[in-house]
Amino acid sequence: MPTPRTLAVRSATLTDLPELARLHQAFNGVQVTPQEFHARLANPLCVEQAFVAEMDGRVVGFAALRVVESIFYSDPQGEITELYVEKQYRRAGVARALLALAEQVAKARGVQEMVVLTGSFNRPARKLYQSLGYEAGEIALCKGLA
Repeated sequence: MPTPRTLAVRSATLTDLPELARLHQAFNGVQVTPQEFHARLANPLCVEQAFVAEMDGRVVGFAALRVVESIFYSDPQGEITELYVEKQYRRAGVARALLALAEQVAKARGVQEMVVLTGSFNRPARKLYQSLGYEAGEIALCKGLA
């Protein structure tokens, strides 16, 4: 019989920065040092909040929530900007728990509707989001400015 696992989700702290850097590299292929993450978190203009998931005390996933006040809408706008779970910990409720926490925080901050962008090719992510009530909406168009 497999050993039961303990799952916990929470806001990321400074002690999580090395693990966030490791997971971010695995997910996005971008090298960010813990010091760079620290500087970004300390930046008062940063509007994202990071969350981590721990399985048996090991950080195995993360999510980021962006809440932005708008001059055009009375309610703040909420967006899940990142969601990643290490492969061996998928299908264990980790992503669902991270999303539930992000949604709870967003709702407490006055967000009435959440947005998430994911690749049209990413069927597992789309299936997850749809199972949680997210529906296809607007089309996002991107343009590099470099």
